Amino acid sequence: MIPADTPWFIHSDIARGMIAAKRCNATIDPKSIQQSLMSFLTSGNSSGQAGLIFPAFNYDYGRTRVFNVLEDPVQVGGLPEWVRAGASMPRTHVPFFSFLSSRDLALDTRGEINPFGKDSGFQWLVDHDATIVLFGAPLLSLTFIHYVEEVSGGPVYRYIKQFPGKVVGPEGAAPCDFAMHVRPMGVHMDYDWPRLEEDLRNQNILQTSETAPTLQWLNARRLLEYWGGRISSDPLYLLDEPSRSYFGPVTQNGTGRVRQEDFENE
Repeated sequence: MIPADTPWFIHSDIARGMIAAKRCNATIDPKSIQQSLMSFLTSGNSSGQAGLIFPAFNYDYGRTRVFNVLEDPVQVGGLPEWVRAGASMPRTHVPFFSFLSSRDLALDTRGEINPFGKDSGFQWLVDHDATIVLFGAPLLSLTFIHYVEEVSGGPVYRYIKQFPGKVVGPEGAAPCDFAMHVRPMGVHMDYDWPRLEEDLRNQNILQTSETAPTLQWLNARRLLEYWGGRISSDPLYLLDEPSRSYFGPVTQNGTGRVRQEDFENE
């Protein structure tokens, strides 16, 4: 089963997560689904709720340029939004890709914030040997892929874009110097998730519950090492075939990197 002595970073899908829990013989109360699922997850982790971390992503910052740590809802699932609204877990002060955790992750958000860089929550997962849990969620939910791209030298098929704005937290509002790599506008760019999933299973990195196939998990550090090695050999390794066909010539087979000015008109 999922390692009980590591922090868990949980991507969830309520409907499929309920199926996984029931197949693991968990009791689900229809009147309090989120609480039942939280109890199920906590009961399997010896470090208790302090070991649970949830993505609290909200994508409105790209439009509003304001991230309200306490008020902006989670846009990636009912379970983490329920946690945000009622479980009193601290939320990291990172636009777009914030985390919820009952322990303080102590992320350094001074200066320019890169949500996938060396001071990010994803780096924290690696540093603390965390387990990434897919609780009913498919592998394509794995935002960790963008962190691997960044720390492996930066994806040649994405470019860095600046998003200046402000973060509103319990202590008030503060300017935010934010930048991250983004998908080029107007062209197809996607990952080959079926092939990536097959590779991870073949490497015994992606594990699946024997009783509930919609409950899966991976070790963050092992995933970084494996994908990082593959990217080092082939900068386009993660992409599907249509994306490779386009970005191969555009990046000189991965030796160059796309530029913002080639895809966006200021």
